[in-house]
Amino acid sequence: MQKCMLLWFVAGLWLSPFVAHGSEWQTISTPHFKVHFQPQHQIWAQATASELEKVRSDVLAQQSRALHVITDAIILDPFNLPNGYALPSSDSPFMVLYVTPPQSDMEIAHHQSWLELLVLHEYIHLVHLSQPSRHSYKQWLRDLNDGYDLATAALPRWVAEGYATLQESKLTGKGRLFDNYSEALLRVFARQGALLPYAALNFGDGSYRASAMAYLLGSRFLAWLEAGYGQKTLDAVWTRVVAVESRSFESAFSGVFGQTAQQLYRRFVAEFTYQAMQEELQMEPVASEEFMRFSFAARDVQLSPSQRKFVVVETDKQGNTRLKVYASEKNDVAMAKFTQRQAALLERDPNDIPDKQPESFLHEVLAAYMPINFSGVSYPQWLDEETLYFVVRNKTQSGNLINDLYRWHISSDHAERVSHDLGVRRFTIVNQTEVIAERVLNGFSQLVRFNLQTQEVTRLFESKLDTVFDYPVVDSAGRQLAFMKQTPELGWQVHITSVDAPHKQATIVPLPENTQYVTAPKWHHDLNTLYFIAGRQSGLGVYQYDLSERILRQLSAGHHVYEEVVGYLEEQLLFLESTAYGTKLSALSMSPQRPPIETTQTLNSAVKPDKVRSLGEFPIEPYQALDQDWAVTLAAHGASASEYSLGVGMAGSDILKKYRWQLGVNTSPSNDFLRGGYADLQYSTDNIQIHNALRVFDLNLEKQADERMTDQAHFDGWSNTLELTTLREGDKWHWQPSLGWHAEKLASSLHHSYWLGSQLSYRYDRQSFAFGLSMDAAHIWGENQGHRLTLGGYAKLWEWPFFLKSSNRYRTSAALQLGGYDVNSIYNGIGAAIVQSAELPYFFATGQHYLGYEFATSWKLGMPRLFIKRHRLDSEFIAQSWGAKWQLDLSRKVLGSAAQFAPAGVSNLRLDIGLSRVVSDEFEDEWRAWFGLWHAL
Repeated sequence: MQKCMLLWFVAGLWLSPFVAHGSEWQTISTPHFKVHFQPQHQIWAQATASELEKVRSDVLAQQSRALHVITDAIILDPFNLPNGYALPSSDSPFMVLYVTPPQSDMEIAHHQSWLELLVLHEYIHLVHLSQPSRHSYKQWLRDLNDGYDLATAALPRWVAEGYATLQESKLTGKGRLFDNYSEALLRVFARQGALLPYAALNFGDGSYRASAMAYLLGSRFLAWLEAGYGQKTLDAVWTRVVAVESRSFESAFSGVFGQTAQQLYRRFVAEFTYQAMQEELQMEPVASEEFMRFSFAARDVQLSPSQRKFVVVETDKQGNTRLKVYASEKNDVAMAKFTQRQAALLERDPNDIPDKQPESFLHEVLAAYMPINFSGVSYPQWLDEETLYFVVRNKTQSGNLINDLYRWHISSDHAERVSHDLGVRRFTIVNQTEVIAERVLNGFSQLVRFNLQTQEVTRLFESKLDTVFDYPVVDSAGRQLAFMKQTPELGWQVHITSVDAPHKQATIVPLPENTQYVTAPKWHHDLNTLYFIAGRQSGLGVYQYDLSERILRQLSAGHHVYEEVVGYLEEQLLFLESTAYGTKLSALSMSPQRPPIETTQTLNSAVKPDKVRSLGEFPIEPYQALDQDWAVTLAAHGASASEYSLGVGMAGSDILKKYRWQLGVNTSPSNDFLRGGYADLQYSTDNIQIHNALRVFDLNLEKQADERMTDQAHFDGWSNTLELTTLREGDKWHWQPSLGWHAEKLASSLHHSYWLGSQLSYRYDRQSFAFGLSMDAAHIWGENQGHRLTLGGYAKLWEWPFFLKSSNRYRTSAALQLGGYDVNSIYNGIGAAIVQSAELPYFFATGQHYLGYEFATSWKLGMPRLFIKRHRLDSEFIAQSWGAKWQLDLSRKVLGSAAQFAPAGVSNLRLDIGLSRVVSDEFEDEWRAWFGLWHAL
């Protein structure tokens, strides 16, 4: 016991310098919330604190519901993208808010303030899903175990997201329920008979835009229910879900409405489709034709300066993204081949009926660029016929992703980075050395002029919290700049100014009456004509503004989901549109000239001015990592080669996981095969981590299923390990050096050792093809002197992954023990004498030099693997196994990004399950199975 206490004292000494210096994270405390942020996000965090208290009061007044525990809000900008999420817990709820605001053409762009919309949406999630159960015993279990708490809080995705979207709109008068673009999209899909069935509403069916329907269709279905049955009727469902009587959502719903949710959803779809069809009858015909249909999704189409080719960003159903360059002229070769195939068909069978000629053929692909390592690619712009600039996301030193400019020389297929940590989104090329771009820095949108050679950034306008810029476009003469700008007072507007003097002679383009959605300005080559897309009355249209005469004309409305105005080509205006089956490029006839339409002066009529946001007077203090949340944890292990065991423990952490700890016991209750205990303490700050692990165990080897091998009926021991690691990473590589100290007692032998280790990995991923290499090496000094080396290889062909691994462990004097499953009470890291392998019994074989080889494959990353593995000790064959296994970080698999801040009881969950055939000279071939579910720091 004295030795253990001494080791914990040593760990405390290691931790003390880091605790003394504290963290750069800070906290704003309000009566009901804690807002955690880093210094660069202070203004955003102060506004968030005020908004949270306001939203809580508004929701309480509307619903008579509120969170009665302190709620954490974490301010981040990890991807340079707009997003957020919430994890409902009845005692530890939290939300994560991404500061980057949405752009003008996004579904979430209809708001007066991105912060307001985001805070409201995530808070509604928590109020909706985190309500405590009125059954006291169930709530006691929820308080005790975080996993049970979250499972109880869960509702179908369309219900959770649909209800939050409904309330975000009702409480702000904006949001996706009242968004013109979203409404136009759904009405076009409805006219094509493509609204999702109820079974696909949660996660979609793989079709185009299906994943967004939980928000868009879910909110409209719930609004339809409120309109037809009353708000109190729908609200009764949420009351019934947390009742003393156990009810699923479906049971709670049908009990209130008298019909199932599926039955009423079908009725809603029928009415929505009927209304959309009736509207179509009133629409004026539009002269348009298909120019080219893409296989799935496409965006950011740009004609080259000569208009002989165009570039587009394409995404397939699997999410693979490519930058493609197509020839503008129609593909006569493809048309000729089609004609020849039909002629050959009729020649073989004159009575057959040939295929109808498609509306368009795929244009010739001239070049393609595939982004590497999931870095993405967006917003291509032509410098000349052979050079393109585009935006790619890269990792910063902090590990976050940020948008930067790249230049692609098409003929050489060479892409190079031309900016660093710029945060750029859409941009326009001014000349050979300068671009004007919208960038987001620490949550503030800015319109800047960027010099590609000197890297100098000049801000064109003042940036404010709720002001967002988008879509800068310079005319062909390089004199006029058009751009989108959103303010709380005016909403989204199209602005025109001088490139050289942006503060002078600024003009706001007048909009059609009752306009709510506006985006995608595009100059005509005659310099005085600007096109853009605007939405009103549940439909989208293409508009033309004549700067000389100050006249606005409507070119088309209602029939299409207009995404982008591409440009003028051969007397037609090209535009990109969404359909229920993917994206296509279409052409709009430009004659005859349309009459002018009535406009507003400058005000976007769907936006109402509001009061200036108050930043509040709440105190700012250093983040308190010792403010801990804890929960009871359970574990279960079993292996047919050895025995089963159960575990119970406690785990705790602060919200940012600066401190994490766990302690507990493992035991085999039926036969005392295993008795053990463990305690872990981990401290993390920035890229440095310190981990202290104590393990104590006693194995009764006579109780194993396989009793073939041991000289000792009992084998007991303990270990204590102190490890310091740091992390460095880039887009393609990951390096984690470590040093540590390890003390281990097995039976009567006590060993001390220390090590220097390094984990290094490299990956190259071009989406359909990928490969990676990894090395985990450590040299060990002391009484356990030796080394540990694991080499790994990974390859992916399309969606099919392959894995290779070789493990090499060597000790100069002490013996290595092979076999057994992974359990917290037995240490198996660097310096350990135990080499665990669940298909073999504990202490199956001993030796000084272990070699293991493994090959595995699966149908998809993260799924169960088929494997074959071979073990050797001291140059002798020990055993070979083959079968299937599934080993993963279960918390990350289920919770995604939320696992980073999840309560301690659902953090660091591991799953290990497998079935294999084991071959050995020591026994007859047999099938072995194992299972493990536990928490591991």
